[in-house]
Amino acid sequence: MKVCNRCGGHICGIGPQPTFKNSYILTRHLPAQLCRFVPMPTSESITPSSLDTSSSSSTPPPVSPTKARRRPVPLRLDSVGIDPSLLVGKVLTRISRSSNHPSMQLYFSDDTIYQILVDGYDPIHRGLPKQLEMDPDLGSLLDGVGGRVDVDLTIDDCALITLTDKAFESRLKEQRWDQNHIGVAFKFSEDRIWHCVWATLTDHENGICVFRSYDDVYVEQLQRSPRKRRPRAPSSTKPRREDV
Repeated sequence: MKVCNRCGGHICGIGPQPTFKNSYILTRHLPAQLCRFVPMPTSESITPSSLDTSSSSSTPPPVSPTKARRRPVPLRLDSVGIDPSLLVGKVLTRISRSSNHPSMQLYFSDDTIYQILVDGYDPIHRGLPKQLEMDPDLGSLLDGVGGRVDVDLTIDDCALITLTDKAFESRLKEQRWDQNHIGVAFKFSEDRIWHCVWATLTDHENGICVFRSYDDVYVEQLQRSPRKRRPRAPSSTKPRREDV
């Protein structure tokens, strides 16, 4: 069983998945309280930089402070949207989270806009309520300003990752299972911390959550429609004096 070098937690269910070169197959792990990356009450987490694919011992090997951890081998994921590595090097100027739909807008200094969207979400036929969740650092940044904040951050790395979480249903008989889902992870040059955004879908009865699962997210560029020029109002021709 593989072990996370960062916190010594056991990593479960790592395996290849068949589109982007800058993507990783990752899982959450134990213990959650020792990791900063997407901690959740019912599941655990891991960062791309903390995954050592060469480790097979049940105890974490000592990590040399001078030895840089190797980045995991890029894998390909079947996903819609753009290659997230296209965001690397861009300067993020604003983050905006929609209050009506599970989406997030990323505004960049080159006047491009990208969105983090939920795969398969239909704004007309929404089905079970879906929402974007994220790591506490990113969440607190947006929560205090109503979901919209101006920033000046450079994307140092960006990738799709596969997370494994515990989904459950408790309507008739409680059931729990491991749910794999794709999230978007990115790191800023300014803080060097991995941030992550993922999607959940839930159902409630009498104020109690009876179902919770997860959906894939992806990155897509928002194409701005070209501005239409307003037609010029016809100029009124005043009659010349000699014509009156």
